[in-house]
Amino acid sequence: MRKHLSIALFSLFLTSACSPKISSAIIKDYDALKYDQKVVVLELNQKQPVNAEVLGHVKIRDTGFSTKCNYDIVLDKAKLEARRVGGNTIKITKHKKPDLWSTCHRLDVTILKIDS
Repeated sequence: MRKHLSIALFSLFLTSACSPKISSAIIKDYDALKYDQKVVVLELNQKQPVNAEVLGHVKIRDTGFSTKCNYDIVLDKAKLEARRVGGNTIKITKHKKPDLWSTCHRLDVTILKIDS
């Protein structure tokens, strides 16, 4: 029994350690958006619209064991977090590309809600 528990805990550690770490600071949230609703991405060089309501901030970082953290995957995780709190736009505020210290893309984003 103890052996099975150890194997289960080790498996859980391995699966969670391979994903990037997501830290959220949510200010306000709405009903979650459906998983297939579009989330607009504003890149570093694009300005945040003046009518945008800030819902929170998200940081996506490397855990040291992260493997699935190319730009598209990290961006999808940010969009998923935005949908969870009802945001329909994310504004990238910081993007660190893979380097000597990390093989992952690292993002800071602001979650926005923009009424059309």
